[in-house]
Amino acid sequence: MKKKFIFIRSMLTLAAIMFAIMVHAQIRITGKVTGDKDKLPLPGVSILLKGTNTGTVTDVNGNFSINARKGEVLVFSFIGYQRTEITVGGSNVVDVVM
Repeated sequence: MKKKFIFIRSMLTLAAIMFAIMVHAQIRITGKVTGDKDKLPLPGVSILLKGTNTGTVTDVNGNFSINARKGEVLVFSFIGYQRTEITVGGSNVVDVVM
């Protein structure tokens, strides 16, 4: 009986740890940044995770990818455009119009 209790307790602890890891796991966010007026892709847009030094830039086609956790904020900035902040949600695709 005692072995069964220890086994069940161990399994519950393992399940709780796995749940915590899954909740805080990073996901790969991809997307495209385009201009508001002409809808053309914007190469060289800076994308940072707010409050960190982690970031990336868009390629020549305005595409980007970055690892982030749900709830983190992506900050998009480009010379001559207003800074845009997007909170990471359930989707792994974020298209931004600046």
